[in-house]
Amino acid sequence: TAPFLWAMVAAPDGSVYVGSGNDGQVHRIDAAGKGAVFFDAEELEVHAIAPAPGGGSYAGTSPEGKIYKVDGNGTSTVLFDPPDRYIWSLAVDRANNVFAATGDKGIIYKISADGKGAPFYETKATHAMSLAFDREGRLYVTQSGSRGTKVPVPLYRVSRDGVREPVAVEIANPTSLALGPD
Repeated sequence: TAPFLWAMVAAPDGSVYVGSGNDGQVHRIDAAGKGAVFFDAEELEVHAIAPAPGGGSYAGTSPEGKIYKVDGNGTSTVLFDPPDRYIWSLAVDRANNVFAATGDKGIIYKISADGKGAPFYETKATHAMSLAFDREGRLYVTQSGSRGTKVPVPLYRVSRDGVREPVAVEIANPTSLALGPD
């Protein structure tokens, strides 16, 4: 019954996690199609979800963005509380670090499993919108300007050492990204 479904991710066990707003909940739909509220955040929106190692999920909320780690039973702890207003996307690398795309300063954070986070890359845009890792562990990024503007921006990847590599140009305000197996 949530008015907005912002994010969705499949879990290894066949369930699907769906982030919603204006109620700030994560719903878990099991492999049989039965759904229930899995996590209820204090914030209004869950714009970002990523599967957590060992089950459960990470949830990124807005406004006054926080990143929660939610275990397989739905018990949550705040993993990271950056100064940014929006958590738009989450991605987990092979070493189980969480990367968070944020706004209103366009910073991408790298957060270790123990919750220690620091800026990994500054996009110089208003919003870092979407993140995805490819098979080789390269981080792909989309970004966006201020709300309501249609400014062409590049799709790029950021290497492990923070070097930006262009992939495509002239995409007007991309808001999500998915990479295929190849």
